[in-house]
Amino acid sequence: MMLMFCGGMHIGWSITHLNMGGNSWAVGISVDEFRFAILSFFTGCGFIILIVAATKTLLPTRVWIMMSAFFFLINGVFFVAMPTYYAATVATRIVAGFGHGICHVVSIIYVGEIASRNYRGKLVAILVSCIIGGIALFTVLSMVTTNPIFIVEPNMHANRAVGIVILSLSTFALLFAWFLVIESPIHTLTTSGNETLARSNLIKLRGLSMESPSVMDEFEDMKTLASESESLSPFFLSQGNFPPFQLVLLVKLANLLFFNYSMNTAKMSLMSLMFTLTVFTHNWAPPLLMLSKFAGSLLAILIIDLLPRRFMYGISSTFTGTFMLALGIILATYDMVETWIPPFLYLVAEVFNTFGMLPVSEIMLSEAFPPKKRALSVSSILICEYVGHMVVYIIYFNVPSTLTNTYIKTLVFSGVILLKCVIAVLTIPDTRNKYPREAVHMYMHKKK
Repeated sequence: MMLMFCGGMHIGWSITHLNMGGNSWAVGISVDEFRFAILSFFTGCGFIILIVAATKTLLPTRVWIMMSAFFFLINGVFFVAMPTYYAATVATRIVAGFGHGICHVVSIIYVGEIASRNYRGKLVAILVSCIIGGIALFTVLSMVTTNPIFIVEPNMHANRAVGIVILSLSTFALLFAWFLVIESPIHTLTTSGNETLARSNLIKLRGLSMESPSVMDEFEDMKTLASESESLSPFFLSQGNFPPFQLVLLVKLANLLFFNYSMNTAKMSLMSLMFTLTVFTHNWAPPLLMLSKFAGSLLAILIIDLLPRRFMYGISSTFTGTFMLALGIILATYDMVETWIPPFLYLVAEVFNTFGMLPVSEIMLSEAFPPKKRALSVSSILICEYVGHMVVYIIYFNVPSTLTNTYIKTLVFSGVILLKCVIAVLTIPDTRNKYPREAVHMYMHKKK
């Protein structure tokens, strides 16, 4: 959770980069240098995920999480010590990308393997909420540490404020990983086949002193899943793994499109209509948007298991796509509109996005694949996601944003989200309260 929060702060750094324009760090560098600093984090994520995909099973989970914390620790040290130094900012954002890439892959797999069946959805939703919380905190720190009139630097630089938070959280995460992480029983069964150690780890994870009937049933399910996975190849598109891979990738791409629409309004021009801004005032629009989204993600933790996965995703994407569609129609057809209407529609779309589209896609990622194929499948989908972010950023940098193409993008993205909603509602299985093996079989359309 702490490491995902750190990663969220760097994602927030990229989304709200234009809000940092008043800091001395951005003065005296070229536009291309500024853009590379924005892309550097996603570059680090994509590169390290390639390595994790090939080596995930070679190291214990504890080592991976400690490695992630160490990379964030390096980033925090340099952000605190040299907040305005361009080279240090770019280099350590790449290093932070290493930390987030490792954490995203490992934590999603780890939670999917260790969580009890009735808490898996909630725990993954907590991880998603941590990323959104990191983005929200960054928007606040960026606003309060940026001088609105761009003349004198404030006492605390935005990078240094971020560095202090990341340094603290990554230090705690490093210690907790060393003392508290218990290896996943499924990982143990798959890699070493040590049933005694795997059973002991499961009992510890459930907080019990001895094996109970429910733990025995759960462990037998894990053993069967591991044994079925032994004959499989790691390749993620073979042996019945293509349907779940295709489904999860489809759902993640719908989220990617919505995220990139949000990124394309990084100036928060729609939200800024809610305020009368002058050169002497801070812009509360980005913090208001992201804090509202964070509140929605907290609510999602409580309601994620109330309805089947397909309905949670369907309700979330239907409202998200519909409100975006309404926004696009208003932008396209009205010459004048009340100033509160566009930001209201955009804000509601963002909040509904957190109820299902974001957590359900990550839940699917955590439970859809057999252990032998899990690392490569999850890594491949996340590489597509982070490379997709970079591609759309690059397009955004090179295609000027006008009112006309803004409402065109709104209409297209909302239409795609609604289309993918129909596909997802028809195909996402209901894996609430299912053991890991049952969930895998449901995604692969196998009978129990």
